[in-house]
Amino acid sequence: MTNQQSQQQQFIEYIADHIFPISKSSEPQKLCFQLRFSPENWQEENVEIARKIKKELKAFDKKSINGTLAEVLKKLKNQFGEEMAKHGINWEHKRGRPADEGQSPWRIAYGWLWEQKFPYWQMDGLWQTLITKATSPSYWLRFTPDPNYRGMVGPRRKKPVIVVDVPYSMHVELDCDQQHLLLLNRGLDTNYVVCPSQAFAPLNRLKDKKILMPQLGATYYNEKIRFDSTGQEEFLAIVLDDSLDFPWLTPNEDDPFPIWDPERLNQLWTRLGEDNNNWQAFYRSFQVVEASA
Repeated sequence: MTNQQSQQQQFIEYIADHIFPISKSSEPQKLCFQLRFSPENWQEENVEIARKIKKELKAFDKKSINGTLAEVLKKLKNQFGEEMAKHGINWEHKRGRPADEGQSPWRIAYGWLWEQKFPYWQMDGLWQTLITKATSPSYWLRFTPDPNYRGMVGPRRKKPVIVVDVPYSMHVELDCDQQHLLLLNRGLDTNYVVCPSQAFAPLNRLKDKKILMPQLGATYYNEKIRFDSTGQEEFLAIVLDDSLDFPWLTPNEDDPFPIWDPERLNQLWTRLGEDNNNWQAFYRSFQVVEASA
């Protein structure tokens, strides 16, 4: 089994565990999902899936395959309907065979699972792997409010917090030998490259192991850094001997806020693996909160 096949199998199990309760009655539906949505069975007709279910579960009635699959799709949509809608995915439960077989509900759901959900599931796994390789001293990343800001900043708290819509400067101080910084940010629905970026840090070379952002010459030098909604904001710094030469890491006025996505994070992970581990990672998260009245 290849690494990709292993990940696909883990993904199927992950989804199955989220939509099917642990009970005897849900076994046919769970097995139907695992078989019908496996890439290995993409070309199989439903009657063949029914035969495979029957082989595993002797009491299964092969004639009930269409009803079983309909229940699987219903549970899949109940669990992930909002995510699907964000990607423009929807289907109507109509009787009969669709004129275009590719538009059958299970094929639409299959396409979403493997083309949309799976890459982001892989991305989550890579992100967590990078976090496990990171050190997390509290001092390496901090935010200080703009001294000219006159609004409510909020009380001091034990946990690191950022206040919504307050202009901040970002201070990075890293105890490392490497000199080039890659700083990634992950919010609730956003994945930004903070450094290098035209928005905040066109230059990514550490000076005396420090960087202050926004830098002079950055698009948001005067506006500072603001967060517009509450929630968790994660920051992952990767420090290397040399800057990475990916096009999306070249500061660009036409794209001041570069994003990272599954493809780019996988590209980064591959490069880090080729770099003989000659890099260090640092991680810290903050809660973004409303200002106190």
